Amino acid sequence: MDEYKKEFILFLLRTGALKIFENPSDDRTLKSKRISPWFVNIGDFDDGKTSAALGGFYADAISNSGLEFDLLYGIPDKGREIVVATTNEMARKGRNVPRFSTRRVPKDHGEASSVDYGGARTIREFIQASQHLSQSDRIKSWVIGRSPKNGDRLVQLDDVFTAGDAKYEALNMLNFLGEFSFPLLTIGVDRQEVGIDGKGAIEGYERKTGTKVISIATALEIYDFLKSEPTLRSGQKLKINGLERLTNYIRVYGTDAAREGIIERCGKLEQKIIERDRSVIPACDVETLEQFEELVKQTADVEGIGGYKIGFELGLGFGLPAVVEAVRKHTDKPIIYDHQKAGTDIPDTGKNYARLMKKVGVDAVILFPQSGPETERAWIYHALDQGLKVIVGGRMTHPAYAVSEGGFITDEGALDMYRIAARAGINNFVVPGNKPEVIKQVRDVVEAEGVSPVFYAAGFIAQGGNISDATKVAGNRFHGIVGRGIYQAKDMHAAAIEHTSQL
Repeated sequence: MDEYKKEFILFLLRTGALKIFENPSDDRTLKSKRISPWFVNIGDFDDGKTSAALGGFYADAISNSGLEFDLLYGIPDKGREIVVATTNEMARKGRNVPRFSTRRVPKDHGEASSVDYGGARTIREFIQASQHLSQSDRIKSWVIGRSPKNGDRLVQLDDVFTAGDAKYEALNMLNFLGEFSFPLLTIGVDRQEVGIDGKGAIEGYERKTGTKVISIATALEIYDFLKSEPTLRSGQKLKINGLERLTNYIRVYGTDAAREGIIERCGKLEQKIIERDRSVIPACDVETLEQFEELVKQTADVEGIGGYKIGFELGLGFGLPAVVEAVRKHTDKPIIYDHQKAGTDIPDTGKNYARLMKKVGVDAVILFPQSGPETERAWIYHALDQGLKVIVGGRMTHPAYAVSEGGFITDEGALDMYRIAARAGINNFVVPGNKPEVIKQVRDVVEAEGVSPVFYAAGFIAQGGNISDATKVAGNRFHGIVGRGIYQAKDMHAAAIEHTSQL
């Protein structure tokens, strides 16, 4: 890592502008609405000394880019102060560069007092209401600093890049003000996150705008620096907690480069829920806690029983703590909670769900993230953050689920649920055991993402599936989920042995 990058990261840490949170209760919500265990607030540089130092780092990054430009532009809001500090430091180093920024609302006094915006409130509304204005009037209303001229090459400055919303908004404003070129966008920290579409936000911005984006430091560089136990100038070692949380966040939200970097440093996630490669998991959809405990008692000593899948009926009817306690009287085999279906709400609720699951003592959770990619990423991240094992499903056993079967969920959309999970490092997946052709599709999708899958399949007995048929396409690691075939049997112990023999 270049020395100036190390100095910049150390500067962020010393000033408290970079925070890595050990406790989830301290997490910050980003502009993208993601809940993050790490946060950079360049707004913390609120005095002359720290502002000057920050400007020096930006000045060096721009100079090292080798690109020619005419003006510096500070993207609202943080970029406004950054651009002032940067031009000050450039002047101190011998290059006097003009700068400007734009307002959040247009100036309505002085030389711009005659403009009527017709009750506009948002920037978009203001722009729409200002289309009739001349370029000169637009600049008078919006620009703070040196007025840009058509043809000027603008370098844009901001603090971080997450989803890029503020950058696109700023670009719309600049295009409204005139005809400029945008050779460079300089940021302090590249969070290396994908957008909602799963693609690198910066790569997408560069592709759409033709603007090169450079950063003083990236998420991976910050990780490497923190991992090295940095030493302050006083000689004091700087111990940073929360690195595992940062690792999980990058696994789930990171770009391809960031995720590959974490894998190189930490290895693949590859959660192992059940020690055996193949087993049968009773689906415990019984009516009473007594029936459930009897089921566990009669099957716990069967070698091929890998764990127990708990549904909402037991969880809501008797409380998950009581259900977990009933299992632990007889076995320490994994408890898998299937909310039927978890992951179908907004992203934020994943944090509380995961916290509760950890509190009650379940080992793994099943997610069917039908609410979209951001919900899926959030619920996976928060589950990993709580130390839970994660199993993700996308296709179900019953008829008329996927569009190809007459249902609502598109076939490709269901495969995307598996694909996004695999990219986050998840290797445990629920598949319909009565649809071997679907298991084959899912296997192809997740293996294409570099993941060796472990499959959990339901749909046997009552829904016509055969464990032996499913195992032929599922691969070496396969766990059959069997409900009524075990808990409705006269002899549950014998039924468990019978089903495990098919593995």
